[in-house]
Amino acid sequence: MTITANGDVVLGQLFRLAAVGLLLFPQITWAQETESLTSPIEFSARDSLVLHFDSGAGDIGTLTGNATVSYEGVQLSAYSITLLLDQDELVAQGLATDSGFVGSPVFSEGTETLTGSRLAYNIATRRGRVTEARTQFEEGFIQAGIAKVREDSTIFIKDGLYTTCNCGPDETPSYSLRARRMKVVDQKWVYTGPIQLFIFNIPLPVWLPFGFLPYQEGRRSGLLAPEYGEDERGFFLRNWGWYFAMNDNMDTQIRFGLWTKGSWQVNPAFRYNRRDRFSGNLNVDFLHERSGERDDPDLVKRNNLSFRWTHNQTFSPTSRLSANVNLTSSTYLRTVSYQYDDNVRQSIGSSIQFNRTFRGSRSISLSMRQQQVISTGSVDLSLPQFSFSQGTRAPFKRENSSGQDQRWYERLQYSVSSRINNRYNFQPLSDEELIANGDTLANGQPIDYPWYEALLDEGKYQAATGRTDGRIRFAATHRVPISAPFAIRRIPLLGQVRLNFSPNANYTEDWFITSERQTLLADGTTERTTEQGFFALRQFNTGASANTTIYGLFPVKLGQYQGLRHTVRPRVGFSYRPDFAGDTWGYTRPLLDQAGLPVVDTLATGPTPRRYSIVTGVQSGVQKAINFGIDNTFETKRVSIDSTGSDQSRVLRLFTLNASSSYNFAADSLRMSPIRISARTNILGQFSINFSSTFSPYKLSPDGSRIVNEYVFSLRDLAIARLTQLSVRGSMQLSGRTRTRTADMPTGTSTMPQFGNSVPSFGTGINNQFSQTSGAGGFENWSLNLSFVYQITRPQLVLRRSATVNTGFNFSLTPTWRVRGQTGYDLERKQIVTTTLNLSKEFECWNMSFRWIPFGTYQSWGFNLHVKSGRLAEFLRFQQPRAERNRGFRGI
Repeated sequence: MTITANGDVVLGQLFRLAAVGLLLFPQITWAQETESLTSPIEFSARDSLVLHFDSGAGDIGTLTGNATVSYEGVQLSAYSITLLLDQDELVAQGLATDSGFVGSPVFSEGTETLTGSRLAYNIATRRGRVTEARTQFEEGFIQAGIAKVREDSTIFIKDGLYTTCNCGPDETPSYSLRARRMKVVDQKWVYTGPIQLFIFNIPLPVWLPFGFLPYQEGRRSGLLAPEYGEDERGFFLRNWGWYFAMNDNMDTQIRFGLWTKGSWQVNPAFRYNRRDRFSGNLNVDFLHERSGERDDPDLVKRNNLSFRWTHNQTFSPTSRLSANVNLTSSTYLRTVSYQYDDNVRQSIGSSIQFNRTFRGSRSISLSMRQQQVISTGSVDLSLPQFSFSQGTRAPFKRENSSGQDQRWYERLQYSVSSRINNRYNFQPLSDEELIANGDTLANGQPIDYPWYEALLDEGKYQAATGRTDGRIRFAATHRVPISAPFAIRRIPLLGQVRLNFSPNANYTEDWFITSERQTLLADGTTERTTEQGFFALRQFNTGASANTTIYGLFPVKLGQYQGLRHTVRPRVGFSYRPDFAGDTWGYTRPLLDQAGLPVVDTLATGPTPRRYSIVTGVQSGVQKAINFGIDNTFETKRVSIDSTGSDQSRVLRLFTLNASSSYNFAADSLRMSPIRISARTNILGQFSINFSSTFSPYKLSPDGSRIVNEYVFSLRDLAIARLTQLSVRGSMQLSGRTRTRTADMPTGTSTMPQFGNSVPSFGTGINNQFSQTSGAGGFENWSLNLSFVYQITRPQLVLRRSATVNTGFNFSLTPTWRVRGQTGYDLERKQIVTTTLNLSKEFECWNMSFRWIPFGTYQSWGFNLHVKSGRLAEFLRFQQPRAERNRGFRGI
């Protein structure tokens, strides 16, 4: 018997039709012989449902037109689905038309989806078979001749193909990895047998004995793929290892490297992050380097270490801990690191700091800092440093008083700051000085004392630095600035003028636990000894300052620009400081010879005993100085009215012009300080110019070797001052947009995630140099940066001059071709400065880039072609040259 339903067969109609069938023909129920069906089976079709009972092939149902069948989370959809009722099986297939294949079968279970040309699925056993299957996970696609789905979601694949190219079923991807057998387990991992690389349908001699890829998105533990190549240490296999996704708050990885000449590398890394509480990462990189042949006298064996740790932690809104530790050897920066910034770095620093704030604008800070100069090996270390600060307070101010209601003593305000520091300063002697002192090895080479060993050993510190005054120096500094600012609103003869006036005083006290004693020896050298005991250095200065603001308006008009406003901010101040190097204060002592007699210098003013400071920081010479300056700002208004009548005018700053100097009445000569003039302008927001200069008011001696106490100013010679320094810097930035055609837009994006299973900051990574465009009629940006620097330095007769012009550009030849570069020209040396040219091309599945530095210290070139897939970018990458060091090459 046959039951036929035509037209739009919806679920309600199907259920009613199925109920009639069950009453008249109970043999159509699928659960009659199979007890595994535990839920209703839902099905629908757009065109028709045909049920055949007691046919030669058994009971059969056919759904036609957008047919779907759902059962316990499994859904099948296709143009037509055949229901084999006796076998509890579904067979789905599409429809071949003149325009192509439509209604392809789709199998969905959870997040897993398979498409194919024909699909068979048994509802009772929950197993299926897909012909010409295709599925996607993350950025990759798997195609299979035959795919079998088991009840535990395991997929067995025959004649499998993996690619990241989003091609149609009838298209051949530009590259693929193919294997006879593949297996997808638990929707987490894909395992393969022997796998081979194909370019289109051309097999390449690139094989792997097996392969596995993560199937799920997100972080997961797993192997990190290696890099291979060759450098001066031999052929290498590096950056391979394992990544551990420990939990949502932390992960770690460990990478290794091996070289054929005996070098090896270990690089563990650990990251942690607890939102709103703490975060950080730890990275240790150790390389045992062996370069050269075994019997080579130039054989190099050394250990290179890099320890880097960053940490940020918030205990409460008022307390915070931060750390940035970088303990890296200079040989690591020069010969191991592939980062350009490390190669040219001149110094490295570390810091650990804890901050806590309290009510009343009080705060404390406990820190440790280290700074190392790589070229000299010198180290400056503070361990620890304690700081305290008290914000500005007005102790006599009444609660509700303000402005004119305040009495003069209410304006008195002060602040307090203290710093206690234990300082370790390591200044190593040169090799010649070490050899002269007898600090050599058996082969006569000088002993290289690391700073951290000298920190723990007094003898090594004295041998390395030649100092005997102790390794760690204690110092404490306390500062108390006091001021009483107020405003004068009326000045006789000037009328209503606001003058801001502020008398001030500053008190500084430094504590020491040692002081220095000096003795002049017979050979003319000075012997220094340390005397233990507490010593306080107390110094102060006082003064007053005043400033005001004057506005001038000029009724000029030029096109859209209307009016010119000139703002003048003159300022003047006076400061006084006594001579703390005098006998009265006791901070200096006369220099004695070995007989205990004072050493006397013969000056123009007569014999003068030579004195020295017993602690650092003693300010010598009386200061009675007046400092003055004037700041000028010129502005105009651009008038603009939009179509609605709204005023869109805005103020534009044309340029600024500032000048300053000072005059010390207490100096015996050269009382006036150099005059400093600076200016700045920004023309139309595109072209900016910064100008700075320094003028000396005094003449030079006839031979130009020194400055004499004679002013340059002369009305007859029209001379005001002598130029000693001039700097002019200009820069211009231009950018534009070019409309691109829809047909030229790339189908993929340029985002290239990190290779491997690690989170983004782990792994080797790839620098993305490609632009990203999307959508019809998008825009490609271009930019051009131009800058120049012109400097003159002439402290005496010798004139030093430099002039450099630099440019940088970035533009797209097409939506997928991009060019970037930078270069410059030294006008004085008449030579081109470091030039870099980068050319990049984005394909559908590949990225290509070429980098060229044609000349200079870092002369090199590099070509890189790799797939976009972050997981396969390192494996499927062609890079030339592979050697990046000691061959004039540096890869991309």
